[in-house]
Amino acid sequence: MEPDKIPWEDSLLERKTERDLKDIRRTAVAFANSVYPGHVATILIGECDDGLVPGITNADKMQREVRAELEKIYPAIVFRQRPYEKDGKTCLRIEIEYSGDTPHFGDAAWVRKGNESVKASAEMFEKLISLRSAVTRELMLWVGKKVTLSWNAGSHASMGINWGRQECEIARVTEFFATFRRTDGGKERSEPLKWLDIAWDDAAQRLRVFVNPAMAKMD
Repeated sequence: MEPDKIPWEDSLLERKTERDLKDIRRTAVAFANSVYPGHVATILIGECDDGLVPGITNADKMQREVRAELEKIYPAIVFRQRPYEKDGKTCLRIEIEYSGDTPHFGDAAWVRKGNESVKASAEMFEKLISLRSAVTRELMLWVGKKVTLSWNAGSHASMGINWGRQECEIARVTEFFATFRRTDGGKERSEPLKWLDIAWDDAAQRLRVFVNPAMAKMD
């Protein structure tokens, strides 16, 4: 996996038959570690990749067995399951959301790479840890979207800090920095995460990011 590739760019949909559940916990861990905040990863039990729908024999029993496996994951993942009908057969849909407690473990910290569940590299492990930061997680939700970037433009004894304002898009977020792209020309500007604080721009109805090097002194 390329160093700058974020885990949730890969496929987060998998179909399994009733007889192919020996790695369900591994798949769930990989999905929970790879799903983008605010998105959903999905496992469909009873469907095949070739379009065939063998279904499952006992939905209640299947849900109990799946829950028993997924509850062995630590920290606990956020998931839900529900039966559904397709082509006259009963199937089971499992949806997994980002929990905020990555990395999750079954017998290892698994992530998605294409259509496979693979062990997280040391670099990916660090990225998963970084997502526990509330600021990092919120910035990730705004990648590719417009935000208001504000910076310390000096101060006045009677007025305090004078914050500038610039409309930007968040181009990328890593565990170390965020890159902002100006919408009036495309010029990019990267700032250390330690310098960033977030709020809400009520006038523009979007995220507002404050850049203040003094924040690094608060650690």
